[in-house]
Amino acid sequence: MNDAVSCGACCGLYNCAGASREQLRCLLATRTEQFAGVLRSADAIDDFRIRMERREHGERPYIDFYACPFLGFLGPRRLRPGCLLHPLADGNEGIDYRGLSFYGGLACRDYFCPSTRNLPSGHKTIVKTVCADWYLYGLVITEEQLLAAIFAGIETRLGRPLAPAEVAERRPARDALAELFGLKLSWPHRGQDWKGPANYFFNDGLYPRAPIDYGRINAQPSVHDRILRELGSSFASRRELIAAETLIETRIDRVLRALASAAADTGH
Repeated sequence: MNDAVSCGACCGLYNCAGASREQLRCLLATRTEQFAGVLRSADAIDDFRIRMERREHGERPYIDFYACPFLGFLGPRRLRPGCLLHPLADGNEGIDYRGLSFYGGLACRDYFCPSTRNLPSGHKTIVKTVCADWYLYGLVITEEQLLAAIFAGIETRLGRPLAPAEVAERRPARDALAELFGLKLSWPHRGQDWKGPANYFFNDGLYPRAPIDYGRINAQPSVHDRILRELGSSFASRRELIAAETLIETRIDRVLRALASAAADTGH
């Protein structure tokens, strides 16, 4: 774990066209630099909000998902996304300005995404350990269903829960898991309705993941159906489906081989 890992997904960080690492890094850096010169008053902070919203106006894949302009970089090296209105943020001198945000201070303090409540603590620790920085971490940790399916695929084959320590202590296992999680960024079988890397994780049913039409390609439902669905997959043929299943199996197998090798090295 390091000081570059945090999540700004619930603040709408990824809800923009493209949402590449460099694009979002520049966005957060610009907000941080400009907010540093803002007088800490309600009027000045609201003026900053208006300026940022106008500057960043553009297509939002999820129109019901607000993108907060007060998300910037925090920390001494400005490596970690966080709230520029937080009382511990630079320049706020312990004063909580989050009440000036769109959702208000109560929501900012008390809202937690479904992953926070539903993912086992060990799985959350593993994701933090594996993801090297905020970009992949924020995209992956909010994918509750995807992560549940991935860990189920690994742990079913292991015959036991995956322990955070065996991942933290073994670089090959971390690298293999990073490749597996990286399917979120590099998946080649996305459907035409894919909205980008952002995940709409609110439980209001507005943007459900589309089921895969196996009948159209004369195929049986895949054993990896949940992973395929959460990755936004669509297939024009059985050959494409098989290629997708093989890709998932290959990545899972790399994780298992890395874990087996580590166990052999320690004599377990």
